[in-house]
Amino acid sequence: MEITEAALLDATLRACRSLADAEGRDFVPPPLPLTVSRVIEACDAAESAKSFRSAVSLIQSNNKQVDSRRLFNPVFHFDDERFEDGRKVITDGLANIKASNRGENFETAREKLGEILHPLQDYYSHSNWVELGNEMPNDNLITVGTMIGNIDLTRPTCRDCVGDDCTNNILEDIIRDQILTSGYFGIFTSNKPAGKCSHGGRFD
Repeated sequence: MEITEAALLDATLRACRSLADAEGRDFVPPPLPLTVSRVIEACDAAESAKSFRSAVSLIQSNNKQVDSRRLFNPVFHFDDERFEDGRKVITDGLANIKASNRGENFETAREKLGEILHPLQDYYSHSNWVELGNEMPNDNLITVGTMIGNIDLTRPTCRDCVGDDCTNNILEDIIRDQILTSGYFGIFTSNKPAGKCSHGGRFD
């Protein structure tokens, strides 16, 4: 299942469970894997099936469009160690979503949600968060004024790959000192600073 759809179905299911608990109703979770149809049935929301499917599709579409509309903007992908700027995309987007919901502009809110889910997902795939041993999400990505991680832009972070083999190319002291870093992106050329990590494009 596509990661965005999986997250949306899981969040919807948790909301339905909370609502059922608040109303004193029994809630029977659907069998795995989750599907749109199974979540609709579990939430007893057959009358909303068409609009729910449309909402999921709209969010997914706007997520995917970030790669075509914002491909070369590193802050939408947490590339080039642009952590603070990437977090601002997410927190500004959350504020926009809340304002849109208050104004009952739900389609606008869904479009923005899809857009900011892209950098939120890219943070984990484009940085070394997992390599640092983290097994839980970084809650500070959605919280203004907090520390995203231990960031040192002046330090070398990676050794050169051997041909196409980039196995264990993050420097040992970066892992030891828990330094957060991300790759520098280039499609046609490599313009990364010396000693930094590549995103992994063909020519970078």
